[in-house]
Amino acid sequence: MNTYSLHCSCNSVELTLSGEPKVKAYCHCIDCRELLNSPFSPVTAWEEDNAAIVKGADSVTVYQHPTLRMRKYFCSNCGEVLFNTNCVDWRVVPQLLIAKNYDHQLPEELTATAHIFYEQRVVDISDELPKHMRGFSSPLFEG
Repeated sequence: MNTYSLHCSCNSVELTLSGEPKVKAYCHCIDCRELLNSPFSPVTAWEEDNAAIVKGADSVTVYQHPTLRMRKYFCSNCGEVLFNTNCVDWRVVPQLLIAKNYDHQLPEELTATAHIFYEQRVVDISDELPKHMRGFSSPLFEG
């Protein structure tokens, strides 16, 4: 079983990811854009049991979005986002945080395999990855 150890910029908070992520993708959904203020998010999504804060829980601040069933967890010292939760309570970890903890290189097995919610995009992406209109079981974008 794979295990990944992450920490925020100031090393106050440590997070451990274990096993396999539920999702490895670029998310283009409206909700993520609103919560994270980004046109799309390169993420891995983990079950709650597979993404644990192992140090510095008292330094974690949680922002509950006022209308969405989503929360953002960040270090109250340096402000780095550790993960957010989605509507099914998966812990959605930025691929950039993972890469930063691995010499700015995302482990190959965590590389995004697709784009999801591409019908909600605000930026067209030109790559060879499949672009699902919604989730992984939805039709592909034929643009």
